[in-house]
Amino acid sequence: MGSADKEILTDPVAPFLKPLEKALREAEREAVAGEKRIADRAIFYRKFLQKELHALRMEHSLGKGGRTRARGQAALLTALLRHIWGSTMERTFRSAQDAPPLLLAAVGGFGRGELCPYSDVDILFLSGPCSHEEEERVAEVVQEVLYTLWDIGLQVGHSTRQVEEIVDYANRDLLTKTALLEARLISGPQALWKNFQAFFEQGCLRGREDEYVEWRMEDQRERHAKYGGTVLVQEPHIKNGCGSLRDYQNLFWVLRVREGIRTTDSLIKSGRLQAREGKRLDEAYDFLLRVRAEMHYVEKRRSDLLTLGLQAKVASSLRYPGPNLLRRIEECMRDYYRHARVIYQLSNLVFESLAKRKSRVPSESGGGVQEIEEFPLVDGKLESPPRRWLRENPLGLVKAFVLSERHGVEIGPGLAMEIARELPLLRGPLLQRKEVREMLLSLLSSKGRVGRVLRPMHELGLLGRLVPEFAPLTCLVQHEFYHRYTADEHTLLCLEMLDRIWVDPNPPFSAYRSLLENVERPHLLALAILLHDTGRVMNRRHHAEESATNTVRVAKRLRLPPRELATVVFLVSNHLLMWETALRRDLEEKETVEEFCRLVQTQERLDLLMILTFVDGEGTAGSDSWSSWKELLLWRLYRAASAHFGRSFSGEGEWKRSKEELAVRMKERLQAEVSVEEIDAHFENLPAGYFLRCPEEQIWRHLLAVHAFLYQQVVTVEPSLCPVIDWIDVSEQGYSKVIVVTWDRARVFARICGSFAALGISILSADVYSRSDGIAIDTFCVCLPEGPAADADQYLPPFSRLLAQAFSVEEFDFSPLVEKQIERLPEWMRQAEFPTRIHFDTTSSRWCTILDLETPDRPGLLYRIASAFAAGGIDVVSARIVTEKGAALDTFYLRKTGGGKLEDDKDIERLTRRLRRAMGM
Repeated sequence: MGSADKEILTDPVAPFLKPLEKALREAEREAVAGEKRIADRAIFYRKFLQKELHALRMEHSLGKGGRTRARGQAALLTALLRHIWGSTMERTFRSAQDAPPLLLAAVGGFGRGELCPYSDVDILFLSGPCSHEEEERVAEVVQEVLYTLWDIGLQVGHSTRQVEEIVDYANRDLLTKTALLEARLISGPQALWKNFQAFFEQGCLRGREDEYVEWRMEDQRERHAKYGGTVLVQEPHIKNGCGSLRDYQNLFWVLRVREGIRTTDSLIKSGRLQAREGKRLDEAYDFLLRVRAEMHYVEKRRSDLLTLGLQAKVASSLRYPGPNLLRRIEECMRDYYRHARVIYQLSNLVFESLAKRKSRVPSESGGGVQEIEEFPLVDGKLESPPRRWLRENPLGLVKAFVLSERHGVEIGPGLAMEIARELPLLRGPLLQRKEVREMLLSLLSSKGRVGRVLRPMHELGLLGRLVPEFAPLTCLVQHEFYHRYTADEHTLLCLEMLDRIWVDPNPPFSAYRSLLENVERPHLLALAILLHDTGRVMNRRHHAEESATNTVRVAKRLRLPPRELATVVFLVSNHLLMWETALRRDLEEKETVEEFCRLVQTQERLDLLMILTFVDGEGTAGSDSWSSWKELLLWRLYRAASAHFGRSFSGEGEWKRSKEELAVRMKERLQAEVSVEEIDAHFENLPAGYFLRCPEEQIWRHLLAVHAFLYQQVVTVEPSLCPVIDWIDVSEQGYSKVIVVTWDRARVFARICGSFAALGISILSADVYSRSDGIAIDTFCVCLPEGPAADADQYLPPFSRLLAQAFSVEEFDFSPLVEKQIERLPEWMRQAEFPTRIHFDTTSSRWCTILDLETPDRPGLLYRIASAFAAGGIDVVSARIVTEKGAALDTFYLRKTGGGKLEDDKDIERLTRRLRRAMGM
């Protein structure tokens, strides 16, 4: 280790200290100004600290690196503490010889020499053996130093220990041991400090390396699981998540204990990383420190969760370029994910190389297996073949994954590192060879292991080499409220959901197993999943067309036969078709199913599309987003389409029986509260689609709400206009469900939506139904703009009052209230991300005109749309309101107030103009 390393090791803030100490002395001389001592030291120190912290912030705003800024702040606090310590010791003791054996040390992040703007300052008062009198003097010094620090306004973490005592404590508490690993002397006797270092090294580390390393690795596994299990979550935790600052720090804690390695230079010299990898690792850490500093500055407090709202502030403060705020956020977060990914991958590979041990893996015959073809097995993982073999046989980079999939073994850390380093060998004509095509198709055909193999291929950069159309998805952010992952992570999750269908016997996966078993060419389905979102790189909301273009290129390179090419292109082009049809169309209309089948054409395509739709939904935000009613609608559409193609189902009879059985269950459950006649009326006066879409629990709540509403009409002298409201908080999933039952009359829907908007409540989804006896039953899922549920205790009373007021007058204008709520929103929530699309369909329904509306979601949107309908004499017969990925994807079934479909071109044009005005276009 060179002298430079030793200097950084001894005191990483040393290069910053001299000018700070000089500035502090000069400030002290000016403050004294002829007096013997400073009248109020706390004020003096506070002014000095504020001045220097402001200078650090200015340097940060001009682009100073994250680590440099962090060390500058640690140096500032070190200089300040040295001065405070010196002054305290001078006032307390006549000379250094009178002072007890006592020193002041920095620990934790402060000891490491890295402080973010609002980080705690962790210090240790360490003493040697003391008499009772000396212990009292130690306590006096500690108290005075701490009071001074608190008076300055610092957040201080502190402890007071003797040398032998702290070594014993550190062996019982591994967090303390970790903090002491980076302890740094601030001021005090060098002899005592060296004594502590020797005690700590011998008493805490030597002979205990394995215990510490195993604990740190287990801690990392638990931490990763807690924060999403992937770097690519929508709101990453910059301190503790996957690829976070803690991963980098954890790597060097383990290296320090296991091998004495404390710096990246030493890690490179050890041969575990190449120089370019070490550079990328340090650059990534520096970037994360810079982002965390900005998070602290904009929040004016310690902040570690990079929320959607905070991403907007950070991207703007760091001056990311882009045509609008959303594009700037996406560029900023793409940088974040790239850097976090470097830390995550390199630290994991080094960890694995530290943990590996050579062993033989028994074969099925019971004998020892030492290698699979050219690749040796080390601890059950494929490792690097003999020296230079991959350079001479670059197709081995792909072959390694084929063998990994075939034999069910993982790629070891040494081989993974070598694959990443040798990727440039795969280029040009080599990628066009038949063997490459065959190996890729073999991997895509794997049953239950496609995602498991393609994920490490992507992490190492190999997948993007083989399928360059996929590479630009890497760390691609789609700034979408309900899409938890980046585009590449979403795709890999979809492939893993496909794998899970093969192995998971539990619902909902088990229902798709029989479909998947009948797929004759599984590689087509896997290829379609891999490519279905590649068009997102163009930043288009309607990305399927571009994705299909990419698919044609890939299919031609793979030399797929024309029929297979047509199938995979169909799947990619129409990967949203089944979802949109099931959720946004009335499946009871014969025309809906006929049009869907006209597009799908065959039973084979239907089966493939059904599986693709399911895994796409599962991969969006996990099973939480895949509700039972969505799946029920998909299966309803699937069975209807299958019957159209000639596959027999007893679906209609089953449906009638299930509806009758549901009515029986409702009567049994509500026998003490709702009459049989009321329940029969509910089942007779609502369309069949209601019973398909509504979960049983929701129908039960609807019946109770309708009963309460009818009772309200009986007990009041005049017919009551006040609705019945049932507000259910689903806090663990971040939304509230609100059921409103009232008489169906003009502007009902608009008034309900206006009441939500006036209170700043966002509508995530809405199901709107009207009974044929004139009762409206509207169910909304709502939340606050940045995500949490709208708590009933806080929002139900004002919502009830506002809605009652709106129903009590003929005209009620919510606009002023809505505008006030919009003004309170952060800029990024007010910016449009994609163009509005308005489409009228006059042929798919016999009774209604269907309006499909896609537009950026914004507060009060649904209120303005409903008001435009009411002003134009249009009734909403039913509606499917969905807020997904920052967009309102709404479908309305409309009729004229006087009766009849909206079919005249001039009427449609007038309503279109009203809608555009209402949406501010």
